[in-house]
Parts: sequence; structure tokens; C-alpha cells
Amino acid sequence: MMFTVIFSYYSMSDILTNKLHDSIQSNLQQVRLSMENTIDDLNYVSQQIAYSENIVFKLNAYLVMEQGYQRAKYYDDVKKELNLITFSNPNIGLSLVYMENDRNYLFNSHGVKEGFRLRNDPLLIEGYEMHNFGPHVSMERYNEGYVLSTIRQLNITDREDIYVYLESNFDLTKNLLREARNVDETSYLLVDDANKVIYSGNKQFTYGTSFLANSNVKAGKEAGHYWFREVTSRGWSIIALIPIAEYQQEVNHWVKQMIYFAILFVSLSLIIALLLWKTLYKPLNQFNNEIHLMKNNNFTSEVIQTNIPEFRELTTQFRHMKKQIASLINEIEHKERKRADLEVEKLVHQINPHFLMNTLDTARWLVVSGDKKEATNLLTSLNKILYYNMGKLGFLSTLEEELDSMEQYIKLQQIRYDFEYSLHASVPQAVLHSPVPRFILQPIVENAIYHGLVDEGNLEIEIRLADDMIILKVKDDGRGMPKEKVDAILAGDSYQQSKNGMGIGLNYVKRILERTYAHKATITMESKMDEGTIVILRIPYIKGGSTDD
Repeated sequence: MMFTVIFSYYSMSDILTNKLHDSIQSNLQQVRLSMENTIDDLNYVSQQIAYSENIVFKLNAYLVMEQGYQRAKYYDDVKKELNLITFSNPNIGLSLVYMENDRNYLFNSHGVKEGFRLRNDPLLIEGYEMHNFGPHVSMERYNEGYVLSTIRQLNITDREDIYVYLESNFDLTKNLLREARNVDETSYLLVDDANKVIYSGNKQFTYGTSFLANSNVKAGKEAGHYWFREVTSRGWSIIALIPIAEYQQEVNHWVKQMIYFAILFVSLSLIIALLLWKTLYKPLNQFNNEIHLMKNNNFTSEVIQTNIPEFRELTTQFRHMKKQIASLINEIEHKERKRADLEVEKLVHQINPHFLMNTLDTARWLVVSGDKKEATNLLTSLNKILYYNMGKLGFLSTLEEELDSMEQYIKLQQIRYDFEYSLHASVPQAVLHSPVPRFILQPIVENAIYHGLVDEGNLEIEIRLADDMIILKVKDDGRGMPKEKVDAILAGDSYQQSKNGMGIGLNYVKRILERTYAHKATITMESKMDEGTIVILRIPYIKGGSTDD
């Protein structure tokens, strides 16, 4: 708990510190943009005046003329055009034309202080014919604010001492730097590209001294202050200075506000959670129990009523939904059982035409060869198999009848193939009357004959009872099969089935076992190359009973 509190405090402090830094840096960026825009405006207006042929021509004429009406008219015309240019730009304050050699000025837009100076330190940007100065005290009468100024030389014939002088129309320290403070005691410095202080609002950093911080670093500590720097595109920088104590006080103030807010939020959350718990938890829990009952296939449970109208409507709809789901499940199960029964019945009745053709052809040749007894036995076995296949409407028979049908099939195949057959049934007589699905042994024997046995092979069938399970084992000593073929036969791949057998296949055995016993019956096959194959069938023992479905 203590670790969580400490971690939360430091995390919150770090977040708020970063937020304060971002806020200071953002404000500094706004100051930089404002100063750069002001300088651009001053330069643009001075360029308009310097490149105005009308102003330059009339000013040149005014300077060379003697006193008279035309000279006075030129004066008025120049003054009007200067006023039109400067007044149309709200960022321009004092403007005038200064004759440096005469130490005199003309066309001033506002009153001018005694002792006017054209160049006022600090020099901010030095150009070829144009220079930018400031921040410095305004030369406008009665204005003690700090401004930026621009001077530009005018192209007057035979005079290189005539300049246009422009000032910004706002108090830099009052209207811009003071409003940009994040902390009350914030002060500002302007430093040039050589890191020399050219303007200082802090007594610890005097004009002309070096600011030691690297110009590539945007924030740090210096002389008991946190400082933040914003570098302009022309190389000079604006630096915000915040006393460390004031800075920490501001951070702590933010942290306290966040703590109060967090306490208020947690308190309100707890109150709301308590109300929600009392109002909604019980009916929600009851509804959740009903959902779990339905999840466990319990569709008959009654939905508990609540006093909340919305839940009452919801539970009514839920009850209706349960009935519909139960009805749909029963309908689907019925259709699925019917479809499975039809597919299984189709499998058991689809006797391979090749099997019938080959069997009848064998009987014909036996009759032709004069072996009528053998032909009679063959046709008798075939007749019993067909009767067993088509004579019952139900799927179930007895184990005894199933064994007899299997033996008739083996007799048919022994006439055509040379192999030995033996049956070992070590079970009580009652087991032989146990109901089993029809044709579950014939496809296994058929698989052994066509996929495993070779000439003079042996086929053994063993029946025993263990743990209420009837175990039927069909074993041959034939050539065996690879694992891929075993998997294909158990998967019921049609191309693996013999074209000479009855055509029912092991796929039928798997499906009828699943349909009759669900997951209680299993069929497995083990085979080794040149050693033979063993198929083991395990089905539940059902005592006596009817052979009808």
C-alpha cells in the first residue's frame, strides 16, 4: 500500500512537472512568434515606405525646395501617405523620418521625446540598410514602455543620412512578457547568437553579460533559477527565468489540486458504486445465475422476478428466449437424428454392384463346372446376407444374428479366396442375445480380407466380455498396412474402399456406433507390415432387450 502511494505521488508529480514545462515552453513559443511577427511587420512597413517612388520623389523635392506653397503641399502629401501606410498596420506605433546630420525629424505620427536617439541599444538584428533594435524605452512622448524599433535608410539624392524610424505599438514588458507568465515571479532575458544578454528583466543577469547555458539546451538551472529557452530563426533567444522556490511552489500547488480532485473523485465513485451495488447487484446476480443455468442446458428453471421495471421486462424476454432456444435445439436434434438415420440406412442398404456381380459370376462358373453343391452353398449364403440386409426395418439386431451374417459373408469369400477362419466366443449365451447394430462386423472382416490377407492366410475372430463391454477382435496374419492407409480407412476415404466388397465400409461402423452408443463405443486398428492387422471393437453390453430402435 505504501509503495503504491509513493509510486502514485511521484508519478503524479512527474506528470504535473512535464505539464508545467510544456506550458512554459508553449508560452515562450507564443512570445517568440509575437516578437518575430512584430519585427516582420516593422520591416515590411519600412520596406513599403523605402520602395514607394511617390514618397521618395516628393520627400526629395521637399528637401531641395525653398519655402513656398509647393513645398508645403509636398510635405502634406508625404505625411498623408506615411500615415496611410503606418495607420493601416495596428502593430506600428511611433513613426517618423529622421535626418541624422541635422539631428532633426519630420512627419512624426506621435509626440517625440526630447533627446531623440535614432539607434537605441540593444541592437537586435543588424542588416545592410535596415537594423532592428530593442527592447528599449519608447521615444514616443509620455510612453515609458519597452518597444521594438526598426530604422531603414531612404534612397534620397545626395543624402545618405535620412532614415525612416518605426516603433512597435505595444509595451513589450507589459503586454507580452508579463501576460505570458506561468508563475508570478517569472522574468525574461533576450540573448543574442553569441549568448550575450541584450535585454534583462532580472537583476542577477545584467546587460552585456554572458548567459552560460548552451544554446542547444532548452531548459536547465542557473543561479537559483529554472530557465527555459526558445531560439528564434535569426539566432537570438528568449529565456524565461523562474526562481526555484516559486517553481516548486507552483508544482506543489498543482499536486495538491490533483490530490484534492482525486479524493473527490474517489469519494464520488465510492458513493455511486455503493448506490449501484444496492440497486443493481442483486438483480444482476440473479440474472447471471439464470444465464449460467441456461449455459448448463437447464432450460426449465424459472426466472426470478425483480422490482425494477427494466429488469422485469428483460427477464420476461429472457424466459421467452429460453423457450425458443429449447424448442429450436429440440427441433435441430430431431432433424439431425433423422438425417443421421437416413444416412446410416443408406449406407447399410448400398450393396456394391461389383460384389453382387462377382458373387453371381462365381455361382455361374460353379454351376458350369458341375459343382452344384458349392454353388448352392454360395447362393444360400448370399440369400441370407441379402435377407439380413433388407429384411429388417430397425437398425438393431442381436450379436448372435450379427455373427451368423458375418459367417455367411466369410463363406462367400472362402469360395473365392484361400484363407482359414476361426471364431473364439468365450462369452455366456446371454451375451449373444445382446442387441447390437447390424453390419458392424462384416465391414471389419471385409477390410481384413481385401487389405490384409494373402493366400493361405488366417482370420481369427475373438469375442469376450470385460467390464460390461463386449470386445470384438478381428485379427489377420496378412501383409499389414502403413499408418497412412490405416488412418485413411478409419477416416472413411472412399478411394481406399474395395470395389469387390459389399461397399458398406468402416465409415458406416463408426457412424452407427456413434449414433447408437454416443462416445461409449470405440473402434481401433493396429497394423504392422508383414505381420498383420488387428481391429478391436468395444461396445457396451446391454442385457437382453428389444432389437427395435
